[in-house]
Amino acid sequence: MTSISERVYALVHSRRTLTSAFANVTEVADHDDDVSPGQLAKTLYDSDEHASHHDGDPAKKHHMIPGGRHIEAFKALFHDTGKKDVERIQAIEPTQEDLDLAAQCGDFGSRPSDLFLKIYVDVLATLDTNPWAGVVSPPLLGSRGVVNLSIISVIPDIMQHYHDCIVNAEHEVFLATNYWEASKASKYVCEAFKELSKRAEKRGKKVVVKMIYDRANLKMLTESHVLVEEKEWLSDEVKLPRRSEMPWLDFELVNFHHTGELQQYSRPREHGDDALLSWFRSMHPRVPLLDRRPFEKPEGGYKFGMENDCASIKLLDGRRGAELYHKLTNEAIPADATILDDKIFVSGKYQTVTEHLNADNQPNTQATIEYELLKSSDDEYLPHSFYAPHGECPMVLLNRAPYGQLGNPDNAILNPQDAAWLAALKYAKKNVFIQSPTFNAEPVVEGVLNAVRRGIECTLYIDVGYNDGGEVLPGQGGINEEVSKQMFAQLNEEEKERLRFYWYTGKDQIKPINAHLQKRNCHVRVSLTFLCYLNFIPTVVKVKLMIIDDAVGIAGNGNQDTQSWYHSQEVNVMIDNAAVCKDWRDTIRRVQNTHLHELQKDGIYLDKDGNPLTDSTGVTSGLRGIIKGVQGSIARARGKGGF
Repeated sequence: MTSISERVYALVHSRRTLTSAFANVTEVADHDDDVSPGQLAKTLYDSDEHASHHDGDPAKKHHMIPGGRHIEAFKALFHDTGKKDVERIQAIEPTQEDLDLAAQCGDFGSRPSDLFLKIYVDVLATLDTNPWAGVVSPPLLGSRGVVNLSIISVIPDIMQHYHDCIVNAEHEVFLATNYWEASKASKYVCEAFKELSKRAEKRGKKVVVKMIYDRANLKMLTESHVLVEEKEWLSDEVKLPRRSEMPWLDFELVNFHHTGELQQYSRPREHGDDALLSWFRSMHPRVPLLDRRPFEKPEGGYKFGMENDCASIKLLDGRRGAELYHKLTNEAIPADATILDDKIFVSGKYQTVTEHLNADNQPNTQATIEYELLKSSDDEYLPHSFYAPHGECPMVLLNRAPYGQLGNPDNAILNPQDAAWLAALKYAKKNVFIQSPTFNAEPVVEGVLNAVRRGIECTLYIDVGYNDGGEVLPGQGGINEEVSKQMFAQLNEEEKERLRFYWYTGKDQIKPINAHLQKRNCHVRVSLTFLCYLNFIPTVVKVKLMIIDDAVGIAGNGNQDTQSWYHSQEVNVMIDNAAVCKDWRDTIRRVQNTHLHELQKDGIYLDKDGNPLTDSTGVTSGLRGIIKGVQGSIARARGKGGF
């Protein structure tokens, strides 16, 4: 008996996807109100219709579906599973037959590595009780693609790339984010929408833009997907452009909140199957590229470097970047761009590392260590990595649906994201690297400890003080400083040597700074742009990172905290590419000093003089911590700070 059931094998080989079914239905429906992706998904894989030989027309069965309230339908789609299902997956030990079957369960192009396939076996097992566990149609779970660009940097750099991707759209944009508020960062998106409208007007064809955010609203007591009217999005708290400022966009905005959770993915992209499922309700108008075939190569092939439509000179770094910038713009090197000024070329201009990290938001944050201008390009401060042309590599989407109930039940981790993380720790043979602002979810803590005990070196780059007020609340797992000490206390001396725990440290800092001071924290984003064989359009994903055995990478916006493991909706991708994984590690080393600031083997950090950090939040477990955490949660919900 194999670990991949006949049902799952049939699901991933089906000819039916939500995107194709929605395209067929909207072609025959009289009005857009007649159908919604969410209602379609409810019956798409019922009975034997998921079989790979099925050639029926979903439009004949699914057109004229009524709309209405969506909260009940959304909850029902991602139904609960039992604890036994979780135990079944955790007990899997893939055989060679399992690996051979897994290799057939995706359009990978070439056979993935055994490590990649082992993780994928556990991921596929989550579909046994619910085909929508991955928040994507099963046939689209496994695919292939390339990585064009990685950005490991501050928010303005990430938002600049979002802007570049949006303005280059010709048909549609789908943008989803967690909490949205008017800010310097949000202006990049607002300006991009206005510029996109101008470009669309010149072409004489409107662009369809769908946007999702999550803002508290009383309507969400009875509805999970609330259409937002222009009056509301023009408020001081939101400040999106007026329709009159973007007349050539068919713009539609939904406020999506599933009671008790925050959906946490942020990626401008043309539609994908998971985007339709998250939108859930009917569209006015529908996105235009629904009938685009999956697994169809982009016209003209993949584009890398500055040939990529979404690349801009504002993403260029380092000596080579400066040379290319001046070549493309014919601008002379500014007179102040000298070694004496301690300025380097980064993000398309000459500035100091501190100026870049301050990102126009922290004028009073000063460097405590000088950045040395290095002779070797291997050690240059290069937040942006443009990749040379390379072949496709296997990829798998690792998403999780929101879980809106109180508590952290075992069945809430029965999803591709959590299954992949646990499998990675279970099947690693040499090492695991994790970067996340928070680290306290019980499954990953136990998973790392078990990996260390069986001889695996686990390196954790975590942020001291990040979100302490929230993490100290009941059921949230505790603050990072407490977790680090608890983990080391459970290991013997030999095992402790294999747990490498570090506090994030900025490139211009001599030691870590507690995140609550809002000066330096490891929410320095890792953002990837990749072309996946599912749709072949630029896809931006703001990510946290796990790398297994230096060869398989899992990148996405899922944190290693209780919220992301048990409640939040997340989007991640797993890639099978050792070269890209190496670049991620190298880039992190170049743009941070984290690798110089390891905790002691008791879980406590001491600086070079033997002194502990003195800028702790003071938030700990107990009544005081809970009160402070509640106060921070209320402030954050109001958009007025918090943790």
